[in-house]
Formats: sequence, C-alpha cells, structure tokens
Amino acid sequence: MFVDAPLSLTSQFRFCGLPLRLDSYAGCAFRCVFCFARFREGSSYSAALRAADGEYLNRLFRFTFEREDSRPGILAQFLRKRVPIHFGGMSDPFQPAELRFRVTQSFLRALAKYKYPTVLSTRSALAASEPYLSLLKDLEHLVVQFSFCSTRDNIAARFEHFSPSPSTLLKTMSKLAKTGLRVSARWQPYIPGLSEPPEEFVERISETGCQHVALEHLKLPVERQHPLWNDLMKAARRDLLDYYKHSGARRDAREFVLPPKAKVRTILTTAEAVHRRGMSFGAADNEFQYLSDTHCCCSGVDRFPGFESWFKHQIGYAVRKSLGRKITYDSISREWAPDGSIDRYLNSDVRLSSRGNLIGTVRDHVRFRWNSPTTPGSPASFYGVIPTSELTSKGNLVYDWDQTILKELSETIKQGDRINRKSANKRCTA
Repeated sequence: MFVDAPLSLTSQFRFCGLPLRLDSYAGCAFRCVFCFARFREGSSYSAALRAADGEYLNRLFRFTFEREDSRPGILAQFLRKRVPIHFGGMSDPFQPAELRFRVTQSFLRALAKYKYPTVLSTRSALAASEPYLSLLKDLEHLVVQFSFCSTRDNIAARFEHFSPSPSTLLKTMSKLAKTGLRVSARWQPYIPGLSEPPEEFVERISETGCQHVALEHLKLPVERQHPLWNDLMKAARRDLLDYYKHSGARRDAREFVLPPKAKVRTILTTAEAVHRRGMSFGAADNEFQYLSDTHCCCSGVDRFPGFESWFKHQIGYAVRKSLGRKITYDSISREWAPDGSIDRYLNSDVRLSSRGNLIGTVRDHVRFRWNSPTTPGSPASFYGVIPTSELTSKGNLVYDWDQTILKELSETIKQGDRINRKSANKRCTA
C-alpha cells in the first residue's frame, strides 16, 4: 500500500535509469486531464488524497545507512548504491495539500541530510517559495523538472484546470535557475495539432535558464467509461481521436500510443531546436529513448556530478550504448543489479518466481524481456532495432539495426554524441 511505502521500485526498471519513485502523496489535486497516474495503484477520478508518513524517509535512510545489515532488502541495496530517486512520479510533491501536511518538506530535509541524488518533478510554483527554495538549495545533487503540455496559457487551460499556468511556471523556473539550481523541462504530453510548434516551445523554455528538455507524446487512455476520457474529448474534440486512429495508434497496456512514424518528425525537430538553444535533449517516448543526448534514459541527469550511480542494468542503456552496432545482453551483464526477488513490486501477471526455477531478480526480469522480442520493452520495441536469429554463447538473443532508419536519425545521433562527450568531460573536471 502507498501509505506504507512511499518509495518503491517502478516497473520501468527494465529500460529506465531512474527506477526509484518517491511520492509524498497518493492522488493529486491538479488532476490534469491527460495524467496517466489518475487510475493507477488504487487512484481514481474521485479518490481522496492521502498523505504519506512524513518520517518515513528519515527512518528508511537511518535503517539503510546507519545500521549494519548483511542482507539488505531490494530498496536498501538501491539506496546504498545511491541510485538517484525520482521524487514526484505519481503525484505532485508541491500540490496544495503540502501547505497542510508538509510531507514534502520532511522528505526534502531527509534527502538533504543524506546528500541523496534526486530528480524532483513538479508543475507547481510552490517550489520557489520558502521554506522550499532553501530546502532545494540544500540538496547537493538535485534536478528540478517542470512539466508542460504547452507554454501557451490558453492551451494548457483546456487540459490543466487546477494547475498553475505555464506563464507562472516559466517564472518559477527562472527564479530557481537564478539561484543556481539545475532546472529541466518535460514536454509531457506533446499533443498533436494542439501544442505549439517545437521552436516556440523550446525558445520560451530556454529563456528560463533551463538546461535540459525531454519530449513525450500524448497517450490516449483506453478506459472511455471514465470521466478522464470525457474530459479529454471536451478539451481536444473529436479531431484528436481521429488523428490517433488514422495514424495507426496501437494499444500498449492501458493507453493508445502513436506509432513511431507519426512521432519521429516532431522528435527530430524538437531535438534540433533544443540543440540550437544550447540545451540537451531527452526522448521520453520509450521507443526513441536512444535519441536522448545522454545515456540515462530521457532525464539527462548523467550530465551532472553526483548522478553517476544511475541504474545501468537495463535495456534502454544497452540500446543507447550500442548505436550502429549489434546489441547484446553482454553489454550490460556486468553492470550492477540488486540481489533477491523483486516480484512483490510487480503486477501478478508479470512475476517470474512462479515460472520454472526463476527467482524473479532484476537480472531475471531483464533477461526474460530481452529474450522475448515481441514483448513491450524488449530491444525490438525500440524504433529501428530488429531481432536476429543469432544467440550469444550464453543463449541470449542478438539484435541489430535497420540501417535505413539509422541513416534517417544520424544527424540527431551525432549531435547527441557530441553533447554526451562534452558533458562527460565537464564531469571529469568538476
């Protein structure tokens, strides 16, 4: 249950460098129309907001870092490795309830005390007010990520009825950046036909002192009976549904997702605009993750000192580091992964401990997905990656690239590599 475990391992560990998710609240008062979290893990359209125990993180950190334990649990292993935490994965840490419960305030104090690397996601102006601004500055290794569906107030108002306006958030980003905090933006979601052109979005974001921009396209919800679908259709009208249908959108779990061909031009155009403005780019659509300028999925945090321990035993990293050459599990097999079963963190239909003699470790799950090329999240789910008939000496599938697609993406890949090398040099001299 959430109230017992505000910190958890997400199912994205198979392809994401930031698999630790921390939430100070269950439910979110902002109730953005497009939010994927509104019907996940017990949440619903009308579910009451619940606050976590403000002392939870302090207790967990004390147990993890101040107590000798020869057999630490999964989370303790991740924490001792100092894998960065994503704070605000399912709800906004700075939503209005924070002024009453102060759970985020308590969590920030614990993160600062243990100098823990953190990516904090929000769409709130509260981050720039006291005592929060001072608390954020106390975190030695921090990136504050602001989410937008648009930088135009009139567009955002159709989807984000209870959130601060984009103009307010842009001012908040500027205030944080001027104090020396690292600030990034996540264009999530980009709404085809409604969001502004990439150059306009990127120009406004760049003026705030932002250092990184990630882009992810809108996913349409499957559950049309929910008020979420009604809200979305009121905001976007029938044209949006028709566009997804005619573009060949496919179902992925509980969303309809545009095919890569319908996304690629926007991704390349946005990346080009981001590069012209001197920022780094992150491709947050999973099948394009390797177009991110840096190796840590779409977040860009590996640009900065203190984030070196991002999680690398995952498929997204294997694909990114193998651009233009064959992709093998051997490329990540020696990267660190925790011991023990993680099945308790996963839905029952994907647990491995009930299948044969597998324990259900991180390695088990990554290898299982690796060798299941038709499964979402396998290497073959990445745009341009194709399975071969070849196996390694340990029986793992070998993947290769569609050279035509690589050629189409080559300029963006080259620019990303240049930025990645430049960031690595800065970290070495920091």
